[in-house]
Amino acid sequence: MFAVLPHPLANLGQLASSGVLITIAAAAGIWLAPRAGLGTSIIDAALSGQPFAGRLRAIAGLAIGLGILAALAVVALDVAVFAPLLPRATPAAPAPPLWTGALAALYGGLTEEILLRYCVMSLFAWLLTKIVRGPAAYWGAIAGAALLFGVGHLPAAATVLPLTPLVVTRAIVLNGLAGVAFGWLYWRRGLEAAMVSHGSADLILHVAVRGIGA
Repeated sequence: MFAVLPHPLANLGQLASSGVLITIAAAAGIWLAPRAGLGTSIIDAALSGQPFAGRLRAIAGLAIGLGILAALAVVALDVAVFAPLLPRATPAAPAPPLWTGALAALYGGLTEEILLRYCVMSLFAWLLTKIVRGPAAYWGAIAGAALLFGVGHLPAAATVLPLTPLVVTRAIVLNGLAGVAFGWLYWRRGLEAAMVSHGSADLILHVAVRGIGA
């Protein structure tokens, strides 16, 4: 049976406590992204009063589709590789209601993409493009941000299972896999595509998978 990934909103209070950090990350992204050749074309168009619905439609299919594929890949990899080796999780409290999974998808799609892609990946790309030419700089930035994305899920993993080497590897690999997909979208289609894709993946993982009793 698929061992559901730790819920990123195990503590709803973190929404408020992370506000300052998100604001700083957004400000950093505003400065870094254009200097790294990255951007937010849909948000920029909306803020400047230009039509943006067409741009949103253009990225929606790819973003949602890649998010669904990333979620299915995470589930498949977990079922095939990690779940059989893990002890049965014994949550300290009953599973939260499904509506919190939808809230988690919104949280992941917006705040985590601002932190990990708009800020961190933009920083890595800005630095790497100064020393590496071509796509290698962006792939390095994607990988670096994806690694930190996985590491950032370790506190949530620790609420479900002890942080053994296997549990740490699982959290980093599964979340990092999705992080690579979101990073590629940020690079090729903009931050909004990464946000939509991340939210779509989280809806699968935290609502659909739990809803069918996986």
